[in-house]
Parts: sequence; structure tokens; C-alpha cells
Amino acid sequence: MHVGPRFILAAIRKKLKDERLGYSALSEKTGIPLSTIKRHLHSPTLGLDKILMYVNYLNTDLVELSKIANQIQHENAQMIGGDLSELFLEHPYLLDFVYMLTARNIAPEEIAKTYNLDDTSLRFYLRIAEILGYIEDYGDGVIYQSGSRFLTEEGSELDSLFRQRFQDESLSHPIAPSFCIGRIRLTQTQQEQLEQDFYAKLIELNAINNSNEEGEQTNVLMRFTPGKQILFSDGLPNIDGGLLKEVSERFTRVN
Repeated sequence: MHVGPRFILAAIRKKLKDERLGYSALSEKTGIPLSTIKRHLHSPTLGLDKILMYVNYLNTDLVELSKIANQIQHENAQMIGGDLSELFLEHPYLLDFVYMLTARNIAPEEIAKTYNLDDTSLRFYLRIAEILGYIEDYGDGVIYQSGSRFLTEEGSELDSLFRQRFQDESLSHPIAPSFCIGRIRLTQTQQEQLEQDFYAKLIELNAINNSNEEGEQTNVLMRFTPGKQILFSDGLPNIDGGLLKEVSERFTRVN
């Protein structure tokens, strides 16, 4: 799971709070002006070198920090249900756009270039994302909810769509399973424990590789395949004002 930069910063702020170390005290220890520290610890574009610098003044390391960030991100996961689920089921490319913009932190211009969106369509996509509460436009700049994680309601049609697309993508590669073991006796409790242990190990490795900028994006279905991003649609089409009007009439802006 990709850890959004705002959750890494949130993890640093949590460690400061846990150690009862305020911004002023951190400023004294580092020699960095208080105003700069406040700006750094709320800036999603903060570089790895500065993150490492702050880590050195805390009783932690990047692995623990990433685990804390994952937990915070999990707690901030956004459940997609109700009318929103129906909208994304009807127009799955809208969810793909929001996901790339917020969870993947891809610039709108880069998304438009990748999918050949014209300027009008890009404006409509951004306006819809704003109506749904995923971005905020203050006039002097657009604020993205960086690092957002989306969860679909288990058993919903949108959840079924993702599961099917994930399965189709994963099984489309002629790659043999890493291991196959038959006739193993396991209890339900043991299966759940293995799933938890396996997931925890993957999160740990993901945190380490993210911090070191190593490894490749990989999909895991108890086997390893090239990590092509699983999307809900086959591409982002150009859209018109009709869809913007539909969304505006169905949803009120989430603050």
C-alpha cells in the first residue's frame, strides 16, 4: 500500500506528541526556526533528506515511522458506499481520476497528458472532485487530500468490479506461482493468523522499500506479478458539462 506523504508527516507529529516534544523544543534542538518547522511538518512536498533529519531527533526510524503512517492512513481510509458507490459504478473513470490525483499524488496535468484529456474535460474532472470533497480550491491554489485510501463496501457491486479486474489482471501474466502446497491441515484461526502475518510482513517490506526507493510496484495474490495499477475502467474519456451537472445535482460538497 502506498503511504501518502501527509501521513508520513502525521506520523512525525504523532512521535513528537508521544515524546512530549513540542515544536518550540524541536526548534531549540535542531536550530531550525519555529516557523520553518511548522511549514515543513505540514508540507506534502517535504524531501526525504529533511524527513531523515527530523527522524534523527526522534526516538524512531523510517520503518517504525512508516508503520505509524500506515496505521494513521488506515484510520483515515474513506469508505465508498451509498450514492457515491453508485456514481463510481456508473462512471468508474471518475474514481480512477480521484485515486490517481489523491492516493497516487499524480499532477492533474500529467493525468491529462497520459489519457489525452482536453483542457475542458480536465476542468470538469477537477470540479467534480471538488464537489465530492476530494480537493479544495481556495483560488490561490488547489489543495489535494494527499495519500487518501479508498475502501469499497464488501460485497457491493463496486467491490465486485474491483475484485474481478484485479483477478483478471493478476491472472493475465504467464507467471507460475512462487510455491504450491497441497493437503495442508489448517484451522480457520490459523488461516487468519497467516493472512495477518503475511500482510504485516508485506507492509514492513513496503515501508523499507519506500524509504530506500527500491523495488518495483507489485500486485500480490499469494503469487507475484508485475504491479500494473488496478483501475476500475479501461481509460479516462473526455467528458462534458452533462456529467458535471449530474454530479452537482446528486451531491453536496463534503467539507
